[in-house]
Amino acid sequence: MKKHLLTLLVYLCCAHSYGQTISLLNLINLTSLNNVQAGSNLTSGKTWGLQYGEEVNGFFIEHYQTPGFTNKKETIIIGAGFKTSSGSILRTVSYVSPNMQDAINLVGQTKISGLTMFFKGSDQKDNIYIYENFLYHIIVRLSLDNSKGVIDVTQKQVFVE
Repeated sequence: MKKHLLTLLVYLCCAHSYGQTISLLNLINLTSLNNVQAGSNLTSGKTWGLQYGEEVNGFFIEHYQTPGFTNKKETIIIGAGFKTSSGSILRTVSYVSPNMQDAINLVGQTKISGLTMFFKGSDQKDNIYIYENFLYHIIVRLSLDNSKGVIDVTQKQVFVE
């Protein structure tokens, strides 16, 4: 009995549970929100915390990270984008994880989201995948040395006749 109890105790001490902190659909939905709305959406569940903000090209970019002292800090970057000629803003949300499996899990959700792969290739540092649908353009970069995965979700300009 003591042997089983000791085995269970060692297993529980060494076990590391992990869950995906965000889904691809949530990333896509963040592109339609301004910084205040997206920031409150991310921080409401205490899963993400604001690390810092900076102004780049007239946009205020905010960096959110998962809390804790682990070496696996996922990052979401909101606020980037560009202004169209009509004055509307098309936003980009970026997700960065040092755990490649996180990014691969998000890529696996592309079929559910109705995205089609338009490009698959690589450069000196990354495998690159581009997915698109009518409303969104997604660039996935998975490092060749398995050090990180990056996903950029950008709104597309929709032309209505």
